[in-house]
Amino acid sequence: MRRVIIFTASLLLLASAVGFNASAEIVNGIACTVGGEIITIHEFERAFGRRIQQSVLYGVPSPTRREVMNDLVEKTLLESEAERKGIIVSEEELDGIVEDIKRQNNLTDEAFQRELEREKLTIEGLKEQYRQEILMSRLVNQLVSERGDVIADDEIQSFYEDPENRRLVTVPGIVKLSVILVPASADLSYKESMELKQRALEAYGRAEKGESFSGLVTEYSGAEASAATGGYIGSFTREQLLTMMPAENVATVFSLDENEISPPIRFKDGYRIFKLEGKADQKILTLEESYENIKSYLLKVKGDDLLERFIAEMKETINIQYLIDMG
Repeated sequence: MRRVIIFTASLLLLASAVGFNASAEIVNGIACTVGGEIITIHEFERAFGRRIQQSVLYGVPSPTRREVMNDLVEKTLLESEAERKGIIVSEEELDGIVEDIKRQNNLTDEAFQRELEREKLTIEGLKEQYRQEILMSRLVNQLVSERGDVIADDEIQSFYEDPENRRLVTVPGIVKLSVILVPASADLSYKESMELKQRALEAYGRAEKGESFSGLVTEYSGAEASAATGGYIGSFTREQLLTMMPAENVATVFSLDENEISPPIRFKDGYRIFKLEGKADQKILTLEESYENIKSYLLKVKGDDLLERFIAEMKETINIQYLIDMG
């Protein structure tokens, strides 16, 4: 679920044209002024706390206060420019995205809420992340359009024929999986570990004999897991599975035929028994099939460069004052 819901903002961290004033006095709860806009201390501290939580969740370095403030300044600049250009993202669009997420992952409203809580997100926070991504994408597209940048056919063909870009025109193989989790508590004794393994082998044997997989999910993983998805956990590429388990276990999963059951695989939180619901092999797209994707990619590269220069220019021309200590 995390691979679907979670979206990491990609705002560029550029050096500010106006230095931080470590001795600045706090004025009326304002952390920073960006032209005629303000960033409140509450807004800054909330953003900083959220970024710290996410860094712990994903095991990445914690951001500095300066980095978080730079992100907020750039967000404010881009939102102001988007508003000036009449670029909006409607609430209906955001509702549609959320519904698509739930539908694609077979999630009930309750299961979706649990995943948000596990990711330390609210529905409003998730929508705001998507709103920012869409706003930035539309702003970049408009900036590129205003410059009249075009991607020529020979540029697209050269990109397609370059071996370095082969992975970008390749659709990776995927497996669609359901799973029975035989859960384990922490610090099991040797006897308890053997009993857990025996319970996992028992579930595997019953699945192999053709018993209802969703029924076994209910019995071994809990009724809540079965009610939410019937054990179905989604589609995964080989690379995605490699972030979850050792390479030899990934090879085992990818070697399964449709409806085949894997032997129990040990994880930190218990044994998992996978059922292959479907499989699609890796495919290299033709030039015709990948034409629009390549064009979009090359436009994005140009757009990212343009956006970086655009933000730098805005920082040079707009009065930015930092009113809290960034140390």
